[in-house]
Amino acid sequence: MRRLRTKLAVTGIVAGALAGLFGVGGGVVIVPLLGLWFGWDQRKAVATSFIALAPLAVVAAIGYALHGDVDLYLAVPLAAGSMIGAWLGAALLNRMPLSVLRGIFAVIALLGAARLLTSPGAPSSLPDHQWWHLALLVPVGVLVGVIAALTGIGGGTIMVPVMQLGFGASAVLAKGTSLATIIPTSLLGGYRNIKLGNGSLPDALWIGGFGVLTSFPFSQISVGLPPTLADIMFGCLLLFAAGRTVWGDLRNLVRKRESLTP
Repeated sequence: MRRLRTKLAVTGIVAGALAGLFGVGGGVVIVPLLGLWFGWDQRKAVATSFIALAPLAVVAAIGYALHGDVDLYLAVPLAAGSMIGAWLGAALLNRMPLSVLRGIFAVIALLGAARLLTSPGAPSSLPDHQWWHLALLVPVGVLVGVIAALTGIGGGTIMVPVMQLGFGASAVLAKGTSLATIIPTSLLGGYRNIKLGNGSLPDALWIGGFGVLTSFPFSQISVGLPPTLADIMFGCLLLFAAGRTVWGDLRNLVRKRESLTP
C-alpha cells in the first residue's frame, strides 16, 4: 500500500508541475503513468485522471490570475463547450473506439507544435473578443471535452495553441485561461465518471492532493518565462503528446495483429 501511495504521489507532483508550467490538466502524464505502474486499462486511467485534475487546475489558475493572466471572455465559451463535451465523452467512454479521436488530437497537436516551433515568441495582440469569434470557441470546447473525457488527452494541449494562434492571446494568458476552463470541465466530467462507476475516487484525490504542491510554484515560473522560450517548451510538449499518442496506437495495432497471427 505504501508503494502504491508513493507512486500516486509522484504522479500528482509531476502532473501538478505540468499544469502550472504549461496550463494543461496533467492528463498527458497521469494516464500513461497509471497504465505503466498499475496496469490500469485506458478507461479507468482516463476517468481517474479527470477526477484528479480539478484541484491542480484550481491552484494553478489562481497562480496565473494573480498576475491578471486569465481571460474570462475566452474561458466562458470554451468552458461551456468543454462541459458539454465532457458529459458526452463520459457517457461514451465504455462504448466508443478511441483511435479516431486520438488521431484528431495528434494532428492538432502536430500543427500547433509546427507553428510554435517555427515562429517562437511571435508578437501577440489583444485577444479577439468579437462575439462571432468567441462563438467559435464553443464547438472547439465540445471537441476538447469529448477528446479529454475519452482519451485523457487534449484539454490545454488543444486550447492553449488555439487561443494563441486563433485569438491573439499571449502564451501566458492562454495558459491561465486554459486552466480556468479545465476547472468546471474536470468537475463535471469527474462527477459523471463517479456516477457511472468509472475510475477510483480515493486514488484521484491522492494524485490531486500532491499535485497542488507543485502546480502553484510552477505557475509562477511560467509567468516569468520569456515568450520565445515558453513557445519552444510548449511546442516540445505538443510533439511529445502527439508522438506518445501515435506510438501507443501503432503499438496496440501491432499487438492486435500478432494476436490474430496463428
